Amino acid sequence: MNIAFIIHNQAETGPYWKVLEQCTAYVKLGHQATIFATSKTERRKTRIVMRDGVRVVEAPDLLWGKLRQGVDIWNAVQRCRLARRLHKEQAFDVVHAVDCRPNVIIPALYMQRRLKMPFILSWWDLFGKGSTRFGKAFALTVGLVEGWLETGFRKYADGATTITTFLAKRLEDIGYPKDRIEVHHLGVDTSQEPLEYSAARTWLREQCGIGTEERVLCFAGTIYDADFTLLLKALDILQARNIAYKLVWVGKHVIADDVCEKYHIHRTGIVPTMEEVYRYFAAADACILPMEVNDANAARWHSKTTDYLNAGAPVVLTPVSDFPRYFSAHSIGWLAESGSPEDFAKALETALSVDLETRIVMGKNAREFMRRELDVMTIAERAVRFYQRFTSS
Repeated sequence: MNIAFIIHNQAETGPYWKVLEQCTAYVKLGHQATIFATSKTERRKTRIVMRDGVRVVEAPDLLWGKLRQGVDIWNAVQRCRLARRLHKEQAFDVVHAVDCRPNVIIPALYMQRRLKMPFILSWWDLFGKGSTRFGKAFALTVGLVEGWLETGFRKYADGATTITTFLAKRLEDIGYPKDRIEVHHLGVDTSQEPLEYSAARTWLREQCGIGTEERVLCFAGTIYDADFTLLLKALDILQARNIAYKLVWVGKHVIADDVCEKYHIHRTGIVPTMEEVYRYFAAADACILPMEVNDANAARWHSKTTDYLNAGAPVVLTPVSDFPRYFSAHSIGWLAESGSPEDFAKALETALSVDLETRIVMGKNAREFMRRELDVMTIAERAVRFYQRFTSS
């Protein structure tokens, strides 16, 4: 099968890496895959490169910086032109698009209607109705346009996938046929064994000077202000109870020095490889996901959680996304009863109190869960079977 995969993102940023990981899995299964993304810099020239057996088309965009996020019609037109040319060279069997910004939906509909192939449309995020992530001003202005884009074109897709059950329900509510919807989470490559806990703690001591006897929490990447406030309030509660911990913050996120000192936060800065990132996760007594409980976080699939689990680290998190279902059924971490700082602090306290044997067992459970449920090859096989429902009809 020859698969075209369209995203609005710039190449080598954000969700691009997860899409590349899934398309690489298609190639390993014997298929061909092409990703249509946006160039980070080019305004007129198209760049086509091969990455891990996947062809990546980087379309030019007339905008700049963070504005290169799917709204440039020139970009959409270039994608259509490139899709037609590549289709003539070797016909695509299916086009799979993620979300509905103009540089995605225009070429996807063009390929469906003019190049005559099934069109699968995924819903991976919530920016319109119900999303408060960027504040009320955004929701009442740009968010209205995002909401129309998110929902107005989904009826034209032959099949649909969503990243969470929340979005599947939202899709049903706007009238899309239930029998043409499947929930597909994002998978992770589970083939590499992570560093074992005791070895990772020795590495952490050498790297950061954190003693092997200290209790360690870990968070990766950036965080929204509301979620950061939730975390700090929970840490205030731990400190009021004299519960000792160190919080290792992996990646680049601006935090004031006095805040780091007060809350025992050790910042790693940018970490060059995922192998090293996974070492930090593996060394933690628990990795954390402090998030407000709202529609936006119910809709999203928080991939850092599956990276934590894949590194063999149990996770403390608020009840967001589809994680409550998994954490209730498997001993892979601690689920807060609600999104309140008090309940998150309670879950953190439990995680920091477990003995070494329990931590090691839960880490093994996490790895086994990832291999069985969320390995990227398993997710890719499911996607291909879904495509075949429409290519064979």
